[in-house]
Amino acid sequence: MNRWPITRYLLSTHYIFLILILVGFYAACGVLLTTVALLSNISISTVDVAAQVLCWLALAYGTSATTTLGTVLVHGRTRREFLAQYPAYLGLSALTLAALITLVYAGETALYSAFDWPQKLQDHRVYESASDYPVIFVTYLSMLLMWLLAGAVIGAGIYRWEANGIVVTVPFAAVVLLVTGGFNGFFSLVPFLRAGTTDLAVILAVTLVAAAATWAVFHGTVRDVALRIKFSA
Repeated sequence: MNRWPITRYLLSTHYIFLILILVGFYAACGVLLTTVALLSNISISTVDVAAQVLCWLALAYGTSATTTLGTVLVHGRTRREFLAQYPAYLGLSALTLAALITLVYAGETALYSAFDWPQKLQDHRVYESASDYPVIFVTYLSMLLMWLLAGAVIGAGIYRWEANGIVVTVPFAAVVLLVTGGFNGFFSLVPFLRAGTTDLAVILAVTLVAAAATWAVFHGTVRDVALRIKFSA
């Protein structure tokens, strides 16, 4: 019996795609770093700056969750199976990507040290140095999971209510990302929401509560949404 078929399918396709996208993304960052190093002095962490782009890439990918739901439904699976298995895929993806990003920080630290370049971080990061790997891992895990889920909610809202879905889901997603951003250091735009804690247990607890609430909204949006099938002319 093939257990967890949807998770297995996603891990053999989407999961590999995400890893390749991340590798390509950091390869492009490496080219940019080399170009800048040839023209001027390096003074900031390229990997840390690039995190601002990763947030939006995660959000964009997250919106594809409803498309994935449609794909598995037309192949004979049920909404209940999808809603039970998709969170496992998202969690595994966030864990893997956070681990890979932490390794990239380690590689950048070694490179900057070899060339005696300062590795300045962006403001409001929870980790105080680019070698604070446990905190880097947990904060990226929090960020990736929440931005993927926020994208899923927005995509589900648009799929179900079209343009009205933006009005319904974007404010909710923004609030969730701002609150969790105050703990993980990403999208930390509101000063009074900045927790200023490096307690990993607190960051993880806040993330899990916010993730559960966000998933509940996604679940409620797609559990009975009508499937749209496009036929070729």
